[in-house]
Amino acid sequence: MVLIDRWIEISEYLKEKRYASVEELMEKFQLSRSTLRRTLIAMEEKNLLKRVRGGAEIVDDVDKTLPIDFKRIVNEKKEEKMKIAKRAAALIEDNDVIFIDSGSTCFYMIDYIEAKNITVVTNGIIHIQQLMAKGLNTYILGGYAKSEKNLIIGEDILNKISVMNFDKAFLGTMGIDARSGFTTMMLEDGEVKKAVINSSVECYILADTSKFNVRKFYTYGDFTQATIITDSRVDFEEGKVKIIY
Repeated sequence: MVLIDRWIEISEYLKEKRYASVEELMEKFQLSRSTLRRTLIAMEEKNLLKRVRGGAEIVDDVDKTLPIDFKRIVNEKKEEKMKIAKRAAALIEDNDVIFIDSGSTCFYMIDYIEAKNITVVTNGIIHIQQLMAKGLNTYILGGYAKSEKNLIIGEDILNKISVMNFDKAFLGTMGIDARSGFTTMMLEDGEVKKAVINSSVECYILADTSKFNVRKFYTYGDFTQATIITDSRVDFEEGKVKIIY
């Protein structure tokens, strides 16, 4: 394969996947580890991608606009979050009205949405840009913006959500505890999540395994109200909760 063709193919692949591991790229493009390493270094020097631990990710304008706090969170356990995001997006059906909250795993979900004629409601500041770039019908909840946390909160949001009806809701979480249920640190964020759960036919909590057996300050839901989507099996009292792997 001509070098420039290889660069183009890797770039196109990363645009679709956003992140790929070294092993995945080696298998996909039939390259040795040393050849792939040289290729990724050269492409990074041309600002075509960014090398990260264990793989590479696409460089785009969205990443440059992420708030610093959210950028750090969105890059933690990235491969696990993308796996969860892809599984969650596959649950969306044509014509659904859905809520996607401000979490980092929900952010990755947007790229994987393939359903047609859906309406998306969100309180994620950065999520809005991604949703509109994808051409999705987007309803933005107005309120008080906490840019460092990438979310919009406030009484106005709660009032609006209370009269909305969602087919499906996708929420992030900071903790999943056998006794306390789904938890978060921010009271205001928890109030939004609670309102969304009450307005949704189906609710899904997107959480990598590090969120299990963790309890935070505020409980916003219990195990009867939502299904968890996670990346791998985890030591947890599964009889109490519905889990999708």
